[in-house]
Parts: sequence; structure tokens; C-alpha cells
Amino acid sequence: MKNLDEILLLGDINIDTIWPVTEFPVPGRDGLAPTVEVEIGGAVVNSALVLDSLGLRVSLIGSTGRDVWAQYVIQKLSNTGIGLSCVHGKPGVYTGLTFIIVTPDGERTMFSYRGANINLEVQDIAKDAFEHACILHISGYALMESPQRDAVWRAVELAKENNVHISMDTGLEPAIQRPEELNRLLPDLSVCVIGLQEASALLNCRTSEDAANALLSYGIQLVGIKLGDQGCLMADDSHCCSFPIFPVQVIDTTGAGDSFTAGMLFGWTRKLSLQATGTLASALGALAATVYGGGLGLPHKQQLLDFLCSMQGDPATVAFREGSEEVIDALEISS
Repeated sequence: MKNLDEILLLGDINIDTIWPVTEFPVPGRDGLAPTVEVEIGGAVVNSALVLDSLGLRVSLIGSTGRDVWAQYVIQKLSNTGIGLSCVHGKPGVYTGLTFIIVTPDGERTMFSYRGANINLEVQDIAKDAFEHACILHISGYALMESPQRDAVWRAVELAKENNVHISMDTGLEPAIQRPEELNRLLPDLSVCVIGLQEASALLNCRTSEDAANALLSYGIQLVGIKLGDQGCLMADDSHCCSFPIFPVQVIDTTGAGDSFTAGMLFGWTRKLSLQATGTLASALGALAATVYGGGLGLPHKQQLLDFLCSMQGDPATVAFREGSEEVIDALEISS
């Protein structure tokens, strides 16, 4: 019998440079940064790194250039347990680059060159990649341009042929620029991660409850709605739970949503309760916001365990207490 436990993640593979500034400059002025961080990034890369650190089997599907940045990305990822056999180097194009400006409130503004990411092709999607997969997770950005968009639909086709579940993190720009592509995928999803702005663009929903109900009506099994400093809402076909944010000092929100997504995927694949899944996703998102950048600086298992244990007696986190115990047990089992 096949061991169907691998998570495939399809999306952009980037180099992130993080520039903390005292304020976002007006046009024509300079934004001076006292330091700069260079990290591997991209939504699915960030999620994969967190899932790998939590003990799950994960593989990336994507493309880079054949430049010095590609060498840097592959070298860093090769030191993890993440599968890279479906990452393809493309000649004549640069690896994706993202410049991230971070202001003192932790808000980040991104300037992205997607580069080689959009050059992922249909023939790059290998059938055997789906043999041991339990779920294919797709970044909405991968649906913005072809040939990458065509490769996504080939991956969806193979997932359905192999009874592999499908997940998507919609992303704001894809929801605004390519709503027809994202809406086309919704009926095929088992898991959906979305923000309220995206829900408004895709579903014309104004509240998180309305968005959750609309998504569940497609047959989606697990919905996570990110609400920024208002926390999140989790829903399945029998429950709907709201979660506040964990009380942390926010430094940079880069990678927080991707870590949240990793928590949802862990919860879904390990059949955790809605309370535990919301607790895990919220804790991972909160921890990610306490450091600059994403990539290898994102929360790892021991850091997460220490954080959850430290919060057990805090009155401000009483909403997470029940879920924390289940998460801690699940993480210890996955060791």
C-alpha cells in the first residue's frame, strides 16, 4: 500500500531582500535602511520550510533561473528535508527577486520580479510526483501568467486523477487580477486560505462569516480566513471558530501568512480539531511576525513548542488553551 503523506507545494521560488526603514519615502526621496536581510522566499517556500521543520514530508514544484541566485536558493534548500526533484532551472531568465520594505509598524510593501517562476511549463509537471502525495497546495500567484498557469492546471488534472486533495492560498493580487482563474479552482479545493479583501474580490463577501459560508458551499472541507490584527476565522462543515491574535511584538509580517498556511496544512493532514488547527496556524503566524523576513528564519518546531508552553498560563491566550494541548501532543507524535 502506498504511503500517501507527502505535501506538494506549487508556486514561486524567490530571493527576498528585506529593507527596514523608518518611513516609506515619498516619490523622489530616499528610503535609507540601517541593515538588509537576504533570505530565500516565496509563499510556498516559506510554507514548505515551516512544514519541514514540523516533521512533515514536503516537496516543491517550481522553477528558478540558472544564475547565482538559483545556486543560493538550491544550496539553502538542500540543507533541509524538502524535496527538490520538481524544481526546474530555466536558462536565459533570472530567478525571482522580491524587495520588501518594512516600516516600524511591521507592515511590509513588496516589489516583485517573478522572473523564472512564470516559466514553469506543463511538461515540468511529473506524473510520479503525485504517487505519494496527500495534498497539492497551490499559491494563487501561480495562476496569474502562462506558461506557469497552464502548468498549474496540469498539476490539478494529475491531482484529481490520483485522488490527491487540493489546497490554495489565494493571495490578494491574484484575486484582484485573475479572479476568473481562482474561482475556476474553488470547486476542486479541500482547503482554502484567504484574506477578507480577497474574499470581497472573489466572492463579493463583506464579512468573514459570509466568506466562510460561501466557500463551504463549494464543498471545501477547511476554510481559514486571515483577518490581520483581528486574528482569523476557521470553518469546516460543522464548526466555525474565531481566534484572536497571540500577544507578540510585531517586527515584520513577511511570511506570517505563509506560516499560517503551513499550520492549516499540518492541521488538515494530521486531522486535528478546528480548535487545534486555528491555534497552530495562529501561533505560527504570530511567531513569524517577530523576526525580519521569512525563509529559514521562520518558526521551527522547538520554538513553537516553547511558545505554546509559555502561553499556557497567560490569561490573554485563554482562547487557545484547549487547542494548544492537542497541538503539543501532535507535534510530539510527529517527532
